[in-house]
Amino acid sequence: MEPDLPERLRAFIVEAQESESVWGVSDCSKWAAAWVEQVHGRKIRLPRWRSRDEAHRLIAKAGSLERLWSDALAEFRLFETGRPQLGDVGVIDTSRYGQVGGIFVHGEYFAWRAETGVAFIVPRTIVKAWAIQ
Repeated sequence: MEPDLPERLRAFIVEAQESESVWGVSDCSKWAAAWVEQVHGRKIRLPRWRSRDEAHRLIAKAGSLERLWSDALAEFRLFETGRPQLGDVGVIDTSRYGQVGGIFVHGEYFAWRAETGVAFIVPRTIVKAWAIQ
């Protein structure tokens, strides 16, 4: 792990906590993608959406949020991991919201960019995780 990764991730999360979540800009998928882009210095080609409804239509068309991410991250050449580490990204399953994207943080916690801010949760099911390094 690069030495400044924990501090970079902390700053990335703090910045998100201090700003509004916007669909298609800083929602759970775009936020996690922005983290990967910051670490790697290049863009991920996720589909574009401007609203919750538009995002849900694209997810349904792909088959799931995991499939949408898998397609984009395969092209980006991030590889799946069975043991997510600090800063890795992934899709988890929640009982209330279904699949959501986010970033794995210390311990078993997962940072999810909800409409109300950044939530830290222990995933009940990790659908898929990708190593950022």
